Amino acid sequence: MDLVVPQLSSTMETARVIRWLKKPGDSVRTGEPLVEVETDKSAIDVESPADGVLSEVLVHEGENVAVGGSLGRLRTPDGAPGPTTATGASSTPVVAIAAEPKMPAKTEVPSAAMDERIKSSPLARRLAAEAGIDLKTVRGTGPNARIRKRDLVRAMPPSDRQAASTARGGSSSAVRPLSTMRARIAETVSASRKIIPSFSLDRWVETTQLAAARASIAVGRNGERITVTDMLLQAVADSLAKMPSMLDRWFEGAPHPSVTTSGTVDIGLVVALENGLLVPTLSDLANQSLTHIARVRRQAVERARVGHLSAADHAPTSIALSNLGKSGADRFEAIINPGQSSILAVGREHERALAGGGKVYAASGVNLTLSADHRLIDGKLGADFLGLLAQRIEHGSWRID
Repeated sequence: MDLVVPQLSSTMETARVIRWLKKPGDSVRTGEPLVEVETDKSAIDVESPADGVLSEVLVHEGENVAVGGSLGRLRTPDGAPGPTTATGASSTPVVAIAAEPKMPAKTEVPSAAMDERIKSSPLARRLAAEAGIDLKTVRGTGPNARIRKRDLVRAMPPSDRQAASTARGGSSSAVRPLSTMRARIAETVSASRKIIPSFSLDRWVETTQLAAARASIAVGRNGERITVTDMLLQAVADSLAKMPSMLDRWFEGAPHPSVTTSGTVDIGLVVALENGLLVPTLSDLANQSLTHIARVRRQAVERARVGHLSAADHAPTSIALSNLGKSGADRFEAIINPGQSSILAVGREHERALAGGGKVYAASGVNLTLSADHRLIDGKLGADFLGLLAQRIEHGSWRID
């Protein structure tokens, strides 16, 4: 049985083997992680699809393999033969493996291997492997003592450190390659601008009621901290449930222009990282409580920040939310990720003068900017969605538990 690289995103073409967690001859059980690979988005564990023995490693650490390519081979207890060859010697099907298909129920990461990943970024692990540096000897300066690229540079011998500093652009004329994540982001946004005929709609929304509700429900069940982002996610999910046409996605590869629609309300959440961003999918948010949304949002953000998203985090979705929070921009336009049909950008909360009841008064609010794929979403549909969302934010009630 082949262990095949799964397709985890519309832009994923290859994966790089970071390390094998098992060696040939080791027994494995269904769902047990076999190998850690780095994709264009993050690092993931490829799990065993069955009980058996890892019989052969085909792609070694540091090597790349295309999506659909075989990482290794598994011998199952029933004596199933190896993969199909060019001569047709076997009829065993090739199995595409899903990595971590379920959201974890706890915030703690139980295994020692995961603990190491939490404390070091995928880039740091790769640099350490290339330089032959034991991560246990490196002091991390990131959050929770997480080891980052600059920590590895400090741990290098002086000669290597000088070369690394030059590669980072020590002089104004230095040329350096982009990181894997930054290069993929460059390809993705360039492709978006080329293939998606997008337009944007803007609306300022008062957040007085939202802020008051947030102050009164700062903590949900089991001590889960409720954030403004969680409230925005609930409002977007409720609005999408009432306007299912916003869930349509352009279906690439069909002989004729086609669309596909998810049966659930799923929202991508843009997570800013030190060297880029990731957009994990928060699945099935319709009619969910703020406590539930806060939990799945927090867990997804944690996985994104340690560079270890699951297969479920890469599930397709029609819309994404990008909230800059207290950053310096009042409004901005976000770029639609290929495979999605819209993205909602939320600027920082700020005051503006409003008129009502013959009086002028100041109120706090945010700019909502919807970027939409005009192949699927017309101006009226987008405007109606923004209007519905604004009404939900300004006057809607919030489900806490």
